[in-house]
Amino acid sequence: MMDPECSRLLPALCAALADPRQPLADDTCLEKLLDWFKTVAEAESSLLLLQENPALVELLSHVLKSQDVSARVLSFSLRLAGMFAAQEDCFLYLQQGELLRGLFGEGGPLCWAAWSVPTVRSGWIQGLRSLAQHTSALHFLVNSGAVDTVLSLQGDPSLFVASAASQLLVHTLALSMQDGATGCSSLWGGMWPACAQKIVGHVEESLQSTVAPQVMQALNILTSTFGRYHRPWTEVLWGQLCPLVARLLERNPIPAAHSLVDLLLSVARCPALSSSHSSLWEAVAQALRCVSPMQAGPLALGMLKLLHCPQALRAQAFGVLLQPLACVVKATGQAPRPSGWLDGAEGSSLTVDALLSSKSACVGILCQTLAQLEELQPLPQRPAPWPQEPLQDAAVTILQLCHSSAAPSSSDGGRFCATLMGCVRVQRAALDFLGTLSQETRSQELEKQVFAVLLEYLGSPDSSPTVLKKAFQTTLRWLLSSPRTPGCPNLSPRPLLFLRELFPVLQKRLCSPGWEVRDSALEFLTQLSRHWGAAPGP
Repeated sequence: MMDPECSRLLPALCAALADPRQPLADDTCLEKLLDWFKTVAEAESSLLLLQENPALVELLSHVLKSQDVSARVLSFSLRLAGMFAAQEDCFLYLQQGELLRGLFGEGGPLCWAAWSVPTVRSGWIQGLRSLAQHTSALHFLVNSGAVDTVLSLQGDPSLFVASAASQLLVHTLALSMQDGATGCSSLWGGMWPACAQKIVGHVEESLQSTVAPQVMQALNILTSTFGRYHRPWTEVLWGQLCPLVARLLERNPIPAAHSLVDLLLSVARCPALSSSHSSLWEAVAQALRCVSPMQAGPLALGMLKLLHCPQALRAQAFGVLLQPLACVVKATGQAPRPSGWLDGAEGSSLTVDALLSSKSACVGILCQTLAQLEELQPLPQRPAPWPQEPLQDAAVTILQLCHSSAAPSSSDGGRFCATLMGCVRVQRAALDFLGTLSQETRSQELEKQVFAVLLEYLGSPDSSPTVLKKAFQTTLRWLLSSPRTPGCPNLSPRPLLFLRELFPVLQKRLCSPGWEVRDSALEFLTQLSRHWGAAPGP
């Protein structure tokens, strides 16, 4: 119940809000006021609240009749009206006086000068989102023309407004399907509830559009729908729209490719869709072949994380994920590489072209690939067998390219060397990935290469403090995971030899004039001492 003192002050408050001569300090007070009204409305009937406090209805009526209220007060009033109308009996009460149609219909604020202010458009959408909770609201949304306005607001210049409009359409579609009594058998025949049909029809038209932003809007609606709602009707929706989505992959260039990848991932994760839904897997396989490496990476990783992904598609996805590393290793390699490196990961011309198109593209693709493989490595559903040695080889090669210690055997390899030389982002990503690989089995030859490149980075004056810190962390992980010699509590000969070479470098780093370098070296030495200092004797 509203406190009597608050109820007594409410008319004066509403009068102040309706008076354009009364200045408002900022939006904070209005936000707090809305929060308070929401708390009160949730504790009791909104209808009773309005009947006992007619000043609230008078405020809404004044806003509707007078167009000289500030944009902030108008937005506040729209959100307040929607909040009260969330309860169906209160919705019907406000409808009797045509308040809701006036505020949210075609002849209301949409025609006012204040509509040009993003805050007003946002308040209008938020008000509709609040009231869209029941059957009466659904009929209102269709009959008042509100759905058409929301559809148009997807292209609003304000990203906040456009996003809110898209989310409102998703909510309205789900509410319509929840309210409709139509069974899935009827849906397969195209008999959608009226409100849902309007939205689905718009999505179908947008997917066939030649305007990329319009395609993206439709894809975003579908992505949110499949991500939030896992009812049987979503499977029907995908079955109806899948052919249109597949046709997008046949265009050149593919419109809104990033949003298309997001949709495929959202559909693949939707429990309502059968794991044997062949149309989905066919679309994913086609997308992995067609989209750019930067977009294919997240899609491939998403498929590999799924437990129910078909085995053939998993193999294709893993090959796509490995392609950027395979391209770099193939372009720069002279010595024989570990067996199995290119199995299913032949570097396509599309990947090579993307890597060599610019420095930012090369750096972005490699950093993304290394991070994705690092994320995949500890998962139980990672591909088996796991290509441990080829991945170690790739990480070492990339680090050598960044440090100009590689000897490329091709023109592409030379371009990679020039592009990656001194790149801190790639160095850090490769060191992180190399540290993750320390937990797996390793050959003595590759372990030798790993320690050699780490020593090179730790001793180089060109290593930045952040890269040096990563190099120390990776070195520690490899030392602590090194195999032990039988009968000896410490390390095998190779790591011991590495430590003997490292200690002069470490001594130099501890005396560095840069505090970041000294801190990294001291932290490494402390952790190393703590681990082996606690080790039991022979």
